[in-house]
Amino acid sequence: MTPTGRLRIKVNIAGFDFFLRIEPKEEEAIRKAVKHIDDKLNAYREHFPGQTTEKYLAMIVLHIGTMYQQEKMRTDTRPFLQKFEELSIQLDDFLASSEEHV
Repeated sequence: MTPTGRLRIKVNIAGFDFFLRIEPKEEEAIRKAVKHIDDKLNAYREHFPGQTTEKYLAMIVLHIGTMYQQEKMRTDTRPFLQKFEELSIQLDDFLASSEEHV
C-alpha cells in the first residue's frame, strides 16, 4: 500500500501489463473486469480465429459498451421521476379544487 492508502496492482490484458494505483475497495471490481475481458478475448479467439488482437479488443469494447448502455437504460429512473412529478402536480390541483368545493 502506498503512503496515500492506495494499492499498487498489476493487471495483464491481452499480453499488456498495466500498473495501477487504486483504492482498496476498487480492487475486486478491477480484477473481475480483467477476468471478464480475458474470458471474452479467449472466446473471440476461439470463435473468430485469425483476427488481430486489436480486432478482438475492439469486439470486447463493443460488447462491454453495449452491456453498459443496456444497464444504463434499464436503470434510468428519469422517465419515472418525470411521471411522478406530473402526477404529484395533478394530485395537488385535485386536492386544491376539492377544498374549494367543501
